Parts: sequence; C-alpha cells; structure tokens
Amino acid sequence: MRFGTFVDGLSRRAPVIVIFTLCAALATEWIGAPAWLPESVAIIVGSLALALMTSKGRRHGFRTSEELGFTGGSDWLNHELAGKGTPPGFYLLGSFGFLTIMLTGFQSAYAMPAWAGFGLGLVWGIVNVRYPVDEDPET
Repeated sequence: MRFGTFVDGLSRRAPVIVIFTLCAALATEWIGAPAWLPESVAIIVGSLALALMTSKGRRHGFRTSEELGFTGGSDWLNHELAGKGTPPGFYLLGSFGFLTIMLTGFQSAYAMPAWAGFGLGLVWGIVNVRYPVDEDPET
C-alpha cells in the first residue's frame, strides 16, 4: 500500500475515527481502564492527525479574499456560517470533541484520546476546506 493511498483513505475515514476515539475516551474513563490504554490510543490517533496534516497540509496556503472569490470580509463569514466552506459535520465533530474533553477532564490521562480526536477532527476540517474558487463548475 502506498502512503498516498493511505492518506487519502485516512482523510475519508477521519470523522469515523474521531467518533470512535471520543467514545473510547469516555468508555475508558467510565470503566476505569489502566492509564496506558487511553495514552496508547491518543498516541495512535495523534500520529494519524500528524500524518494527515504533513502529507496533505493546507492545499492552498494563504490567499487574499479576492483570490478566494470574496469581495468583502463578511462574504467569507457568511459563506462559512452557511456551512459551505468546511466539510459536512465539521462543527458537529468539534462540538462533540469539546464536550468529551469537558466530560473527561482537561488534564487527565483519559482526556488524552479526546484531545487527539479533537485534533484529528480539526486537521481533517482544515485540509478539506473548500472556498468558491476551489469549486469546479462541472460538479
């Protein structure tokens, strides 16, 4: 398996991985699992987030509003609030990630998978962002 194929599959499956990681964070705390288990999950998921960010990164770097197809600052905000810029489910994953972090405690060993899942969801949203200039007229 090539690394590019792995990263593309990871990008498609990142939301599911985030959901399972958040559930694992809650479950390990509720059952009182040994601390090495959530720490191991956090290391694995954090490594996946790092691999996704370094391989795909920010596809378009920094552009001005005009280059992105916006005429003013409020156009970008309206586009983002309408849910057209970020991938579907990005804000929902972020909300559940933050809620899981609050439920498991901010600094406990059981919060580590929640932080890693939150980070993977954030990276997934950043690398899959779309703006009007990115949209193909054929699709």
